[in-house]
Amino acid sequence: MHANASFYRLGAKIAIAMIAAFLIAICTRQALGLMQNETDFPQGYDAVTAAPGSHRVIFENALVRVLEVTMPPPGKTEPMHHHHWPGFFLDWDTGGKSPHIRYLQPGNIVRDVPSQDSPVHPGHWSVHWMKPEPMHAIETVENYYSPNDPPSVRVEIKVRP
Repeated sequence: MHANASFYRLGAKIAIAMIAAFLIAICTRQALGLMQNETDFPQGYDAVTAAPGSHRVIFENALVRVLEVTMPPPGKTEPMHHHHWPGFFLDWDTGGKSPHIRYLQPGNIVRDVPSQDSPVHPGHWSVHWMKPEPMHAIETVENYYSPNDPPSVRVEIKVRP
C-alpha cells in the first residue's frame, strides 16, 4: 500500500511539472511576441519583399536576418509590410530632433509620432527590443537625421512563430 502512495505522488509531481513546463512555454511565446494571427502577417508582405526601398538584407543565415532600415523621404510613405520575427533595432543616436512620423496600420489607423527634442551629444548606438510587427507602414512627415548618420539596423531572430 505504501508503494502505491509513493507511485501516485510521483505521478502527481510529474503531471504538475508537465503542466508548469507547458504554461512556461506558452508565457514565453507570448512574452517574445511569437503568438501570431495569420491576418496580421499575410504572405507576400515581408518587409524585404513588400518595402525593398526601406529594408535591405545585409546579412542572413539560418538563425538571424540583419536588415538595413531607412526612412522614406519627407512626404513619402513606405509600402505596407510586416516583420514576423522578434529582434532588436539599433539606431545611431546623437540627440537633437527626432523625425516626425506617422505609423499607419490597416483599417485607416494612424498614430502620429511628433518630433521630440533631446540634448545633442556625441553619437552612440541605441538598442530597442522589437516584438514581431504586424502590417504597418511609416510616413515621414519631417526628418532631422543627418545624411552622414549610419542607417538603422534591425536584427531579426528567426524563431518559429
